[in-house]
Amino acid sequence: MSTGNEQWPTPSAAYAKAPGIVREIGWTAQAAADRTFGSRMGREFWLRKAALLDRIALAEEAERRGRDATGAAEHAAARLMDVDDPDTICDPRHYVRQQYALWANEQ
Repeated sequence: MSTGNEQWPTPSAAYAKAPGIVREIGWTAQAAADRTFGSRMGREFWLRKAALLDRIALAEEAERRGRDATGAAEHAAARLMDVDDPDTICDPRHYVRQQYALWANEQ
């Protein structure tokens, strides 16, 4: 995990290797359903969920529709930052894009 002052990737660069949104919704739902009651979700779950919600919010913003997804994306991004506890202060959604791009390149 990198948390330095690297340049923030654009959304298209960050999500270039991302599976389709419907597939990620399925993965996120399945991961949540498969967890043992009372157990915590790991970093991969929070990263993928935050990235998924960011992608949905970006699509919503591009179409100039409501901003329902933006709040959810910001909340999930903040949760990922809580999990990671990075030594940087930044826009949480930019952080998600950076971390997702790094994670996707390692897959």
